[in-house]
Amino acid sequence: PSSERSANLPRANPNTAPSSFLMSSNVGLLNNVNLDETPVPASSYNSLPHIDDMKDTASMHAQAHAQLLGLIASHGLAQQFSVHLMHKHFRVPEERVMVYEMVRGVDHPDFVLCSPKDPARVTNLRGLYFRALPGGKMAAYEYTTEPAKDISGEAGFVAKFAQAIMTLGVQDVFTLTAQGFHHGPLTEFEMSDVASTVLVNNPTWLPSTDSKPSTSTDWMATPDYAADDSVPGIITLKCLKTRAAQHYNVTCSQTRSGKHYQSSKSTVPGDGLVLNGELLPKDSEAFAILNRARTLVEAF
Repeated sequence: PSSERSANLPRANPNTAPSSFLMSSNVGLLNNVNLDETPVPASSYNSLPHIDDMKDTASMHAQAHAQLLGLIASHGLAQQFSVHLMHKHFRVPEERVMVYEMVRGVDHPDFVLCSPKDPARVTNLRGLYFRALPGGKMAAYEYTTEPAKDISGEAGFVAKFAQAIMTLGVQDVFTLTAQGFHHGPLTEFEMSDVASTVLVNNPTWLPSTDSKPSTSTDWMATPDYAADDSVPGIITLKCLKTRAAQHYNVTCSQTRSGKHYQSSKSTVPGDGLVLNGELLPKDSEAFAILNRARTLVEAF
């Protein structure tokens, strides 16, 4: 099924409920007592809903969506926090978490890579997306290596936000982004054979004739946002699909089964890359971005 796209990854225990996100009072780099940045167990992460199952969920909870954005705006924290749609793209194996990293380069524009990594081997790992727990607490389920600013003074806001999510009954719909990528709207694409995604500012190299409406996954409140605003904030992250209702997908032309992911990643750069069935020219911007991304994905 589409919700199980990663190759040869272990399945989560079907009896593991979302409530398995437990608070261990681990204060991380954000230094907020109400934000637990402990690496989440794979079984808990794999219980998250797939992106395909969440495409209409935000609009079904428009009032709660607006109230949560209004809460951020009323505290003057639109540059620190945003509202995120709970979802996953791929399952993760044991002892891995999904990590977002900014990748800079000379021969390609900057982009963000999200891939499964061993948290013990990641420097400066911090929480990025947090789901609400009872008691005004929130627990990270995806992470980043982007620099963290101390938000110890916002413990009260985090408690209010978590309580609002629980009161509104949307704890399985909306989550909190802490210090996200607010330098412009990002578009996300899948690399299914390596269970990773790439996020770019300028997706013009995609086949423009094959696009359809995207699924928005992150919204930032404007400073003057009111809880009754009809437009749900500024969209900062979206995942595009093709007309065939499939996410834009990049694979290695020689190893579409995913076997390459379990072999030495040193062989990846020499392979062709396929975007939705079309071989990417090796002198293209798209090839440079995606080839670099694949060299950075950890084998497991």
